[in-house]
Amino acid sequence: MTSDGEMSWTGGVIPAIAPDAVAGIVSGISDLALVVSHSGQIKAAQSSASLTALDDMTSWVGRQIQDFLTVESVPKFESRLAQFLEQDTAVQPVQVNHVASENTAEFPVRYSFHRTGSKDTLLVLGNDLSSTAEIQQQLVAAHIALENDYEAQREHDLRFRVLLESSDLSTAFISVRTGKTVACNAAFETMFSKNREVLIGAFFAQEFKAKGRGDLVDQLVSAASEQLRAVVAVKSADEKVNLSIKPTLYRGADGPMLLCKISTDSAQDMPSDRLQSQLMNLYHHGVDPIVFVDGAGQILSANDAFLNFTDVTHSQSLKGRAMIDFFSRGAVDLNVMLENARRTGSMRLYATKVLCEHGSERAVEISTTLLKAGISHVFAMILRDSRRVETVRTPMQQITEVDMRSVIELIGGHSLKDIVAKSTDVIEKMCIETAVEMTSNNRVAAAEMLGLSRQSLYVKLRKYGLVNKT
Repeated sequence: MTSDGEMSWTGGVIPAIAPDAVAGIVSGISDLALVVSHSGQIKAAQSSASLTALDDMTSWVGRQIQDFLTVESVPKFESRLAQFLEQDTAVQPVQVNHVASENTAEFPVRYSFHRTGSKDTLLVLGNDLSSTAEIQQQLVAAHIALENDYEAQREHDLRFRVLLESSDLSTAFISVRTGKTVACNAAFETMFSKNREVLIGAFFAQEFKAKGRGDLVDQLVSAASEQLRAVVAVKSADEKVNLSIKPTLYRGADGPMLLCKISTDSAQDMPSDRLQSQLMNLYHHGVDPIVFVDGAGQILSANDAFLNFTDVTHSQSLKGRAMIDFFSRGAVDLNVMLENARRTGSMRLYATKVLCEHGSERAVEISTTLLKAGISHVFAMILRDSRRVETVRTPMQQITEVDMRSVIELIGGHSLKDIVAKSTDVIEKMCIETAVEMTSNNRVAAAEMLGLSRQSLYVKLRKYGLVNKT
């Protein structure tokens, strides 16, 4: 205390604190405050406002603190308590876990021991370590997950290397951005008679006869982007060996990458009658529009003849579009062709109208073929301009002489209304027979094509005796 009566911390003098303020100070600097005997019996207990689950600690008074600790924590607490009682100096705090109860889960606490001036009691202050324990658990879980990821990555890397080296096909990974070889297998080294250290990091195009380094990579990217996975024909740098490169484009961590599989041709000169080359030339340069669609009718690819036929400006405009956008009857035409191709493998001819990009219509004949593409199926459609309206080349059902004669015989004996009704029945029968034939007896598709319900179609089939006709 200073000369003027004020309290001061200087000189080691602690200001006098009112007894009723001590409890507030203790609860402010700790989460738990316990007054315990030398044996561990709790004489008084108080918790801070942050420990809401322990607001009522009256049940703790009179019991041993060991009753509220987990089995492994009891020896730790008793050992540190005995150490504190034996020596006058302060001891290190002890970290223990309190047992779970109905209202609280198990939680860790760090207790420090303090003398109160009484020979029979001491003050034990505890700090809740639940948040710290939670962070530690998250850190351990993250470390375990990271180790698992490392193990999985090492396993994948080992599988990749074993698969790559066991392949007899010359294989290399190319960076599209730089055009350089990133990785290769032993077969690639053998093909070009160079060590892997020389090949990796070098420009991929320098091993081939090409106009420029970027030209070959661009050509490979374009070929890999095609749905049919085209093969690029090249020559070795010395022009002595003809090679074929089959590229696969994928996105890596550093940008687009190419997986290139290189094989040699058996002949020294590229044969002009190769089936694959012919088919590719037919697809790109043929006069008939060709389009490939998946099982849902989505367009996979189309040749330039299809673009010209439908007035589509660029092939990119077809990405994500459905073939029903180009049919005058939409889903009806598509379902008829795909269903027949699924059942029989192909549909020879189907007559319909194609809607061009700017709204004009063209009558066409379409042949559809089912192709296997791995585990999925692809449908190839070849379109031909028929220059006719709603007709096909196969003989259609015509009005027979008997039907015509029966109509003519009505003249003079029946009214015009009856004659027209009879003529309508003849035409109706012919249309139903034609629709059933065009859909290969698919009654659902025939009903959709005629704009009838299935019930109405079956009524008319029975009316004209066509129920059992296939």
